[in-house]
Amino acid sequence: MFFQSSLTAAIGLATLATALTCNSSTKLSTEAQDLFEFSMSINDARFDESYKMIWTEDNGPWSVRFTAWYTAGLLYRNQGDDLENAKGAINLATQMNENFTSPWYGDFKLSPDEPSPQTPLYPPKIYGSYDPNWREFVGSQLVQCVEEFEDLLGPDLVQEIETAMVHAAVGAMKRNGTNSDGDNLILAYSNPAYMRALNVGWIGSRIKNQTFIDFGNTQGDELFKLFTKMGANTMGEYNAPNYYGMDFWALGAMEKYGPENSSFKAHAPVIMAKLWDDIADHYNPYLGNMVGPYDRAYTRDMNVHDAILSLYFWGIFGHGKAAGPPKGEIDLRYDAAQGSAIALILDNVASAMSLEVKEALLGEFGEKRLLNRTVYYDLETDNNRTTTAWISKSLMIGGQKLAENVDRGKQFVPAIVHWASDPTHKPRPLNGYFSLFPSTTTITAIAESQKLTISYPNTTQDGSDSFQFMLSGIPPPWSLAGNVVDGFTNVPCLDVNVTAPGLQRLPTVYGSSIYGSWYYNITYLVPSNFTGTPMISFDLAPTC
Repeated sequence: MFFQSSLTAAIGLATLATALTCNSSTKLSTEAQDLFEFSMSINDARFDESYKMIWTEDNGPWSVRFTAWYTAGLLYRNQGDDLENAKGAINLATQMNENFTSPWYGDFKLSPDEPSPQTPLYPPKIYGSYDPNWREFVGSQLVQCVEEFEDLLGPDLVQEIETAMVHAAVGAMKRNGTNSDGDNLILAYSNPAYMRALNVGWIGSRIKNQTFIDFGNTQGDELFKLFTKMGANTMGEYNAPNYYGMDFWALGAMEKYGPENSSFKAHAPVIMAKLWDDIADHYNPYLGNMVGPYDRAYTRDMNVHDAILSLYFWGIFGHGKAAGPPKGEIDLRYDAAQGSAIALILDNVASAMSLEVKEALLGEFGEKRLLNRTVYYDLETDNNRTTTAWISKSLMIGGQKLAENVDRGKQFVPAIVHWASDPTHKPRPLNGYFSLFPSTTTITAIAESQKLTISYPNTTQDGSDSFQFMLSGIPPPWSLAGNVVDGFTNVPCLDVNVTAPGLQRLPTVYGSSIYGSWYYNITYLVPSNFTGTPMISFDLAPTC
């Protein structure tokens, strides 16, 4: 009843909201303009003029999310039919407002042709038939469009956007990470949490709805408290090169578009500065990668497959100056759909970067270092995970210690080793890497100088009967010379001494891939009669 009454009042206020009349004053740097134009060239080529939607196999034939990202680019360029196409592309009919009690209320469809979730036609399934984070993706894009281009959109469309944002805010506020539908939006789920704070607080300020304003400010304060808890300065989605890109999107938009008196606008530049510091600590300019472990990762090598963070490197420094794949790489062409929108907030993100960070990202490799970080789950307890990482010029090692009961999925990389498997490769050495597949949920992985140790303290959990490693990044000349991977006994440019007491190594198998990376599977089995704590350690030394 509270949400229903708030919705009715908020929509009434949205109807009365007055329009501003200011042009976008954003000027792009040469580097940001290059990113902008690359993004637009991709989206221009797949824009469906009839339906004003982007054709792409995102989650259906057309993508509501990709189309939303494209609108900012159309409005900024504003040539030919761009304005007409942008207005048509802001298709608010894709918002699902017909079922107030549903978890997808105020959310946006994945593709405009799909039915709303319903049984038996399209059974409701979170991150399946609907994705609640689309409220935040599309909503934050609508914030940018109004803030940058309100005069171009006109008062009628702006009012429609405000009404849509009211529906989205109500739906977003009902998410608390404990719903029976499997929703997992808690404070530690960083990227949608930051976008939600922006969206709800922004529309609250627009229509002077105190409930929305208070929610946005409370979320902004709590997110800041979690980030800075005990001086940790760590995101809940920690060391995630892909989703750090979405964090920067939300934080940059908070600083640029957030209401002047909002908590999240005040906190955003502080968080961005600390986040850049931590990225610089983890980044190796020689290898062109961030050391693990990664809470969430698609690519394990940013030189080969894209992570959204590379778009910020491109737009701030120029393509190829820091980590990032070639322009033709398929994941880059997926992520760069958002590039034109990101380009418009790059000045805000870049302004949080210190000179020391810039030098660490663009300069020569500095000193060897050991990093220790703590990642907290919530504000109420001291429950945490810890990460360790060791970085040298040609070898990086990362590990995480955690004790959980829920599988984090294959994006989770609890332990990983990178090294220069071919130092002669240009423009950067070819990265070899092997990572632990997260088969169980209680893992102790510790990185030290040239050493990685992994153990399973809780042998009652499923998956604690094997250590499964994925090895990639083998140079073609090494293989074509007749070399064959056989466990860790013969690895290019790296000496690996394995200690695995009581474990049985299975035959090495090749032919599977994870997020486009083909790998050798090297598995150590824990025998059924094993007693004690299963453990494996690697002493590592580069040989090239």
